[in-house]
Amino acid sequence: MSSYLTAVRRIEEKIDVKMKLMTRQFGELEFDESIVYHFPYGLFGFEELHDYIIIDDKDTEPLRWLLSIEDPDVGFAILNVSFVAPELLEEVSPEELAFSTLFVVVTLHRDPDPITVNLKAPVVINNATKTGKQVVLNSDKYSTEYKVN
Repeated sequence: MSSYLTAVRRIEEKIDVKMKLMTRQFGELEFDESIVYHFPYGLFGFEELHDYIIIDDKDTEPLRWLLSIEDPDVGFAILNVSFVAPELLEEVSPEELAFSTLFVVVTLHRDPDPITVNLKAPVVINNATKTGKQVVLNSDKYSTEYKVN
């Protein structure tokens, strides 16, 4: 069967397509391609990487991990904005937030103090379209190194 017909069959029959990824942090991951988020413009500094998955790790909750499937050595600790700066939700349009979750990128240092987050450039994940983007807020009141603890 041609690859085109196989792809059409998968779409029509909604067949789950499993993908595998070897990572240093989590070992081998097997996941369904339906959980992949596409970032058309990548993330700042990583514009060439467009496809990511979000990993929930009970050992590091409430942190989650945004992991590139194109380069598994690239991953970001992320945190739902409601944990650190719920007022940031007001900076994003209600239409955009309707199907989206807003995250901030966390910087983890060798010494656990301080943990900082980037409030200036949050990550918007649209759960309906499985897309994401990083946006820069025009306000000077948000820092790229906001101390969490």
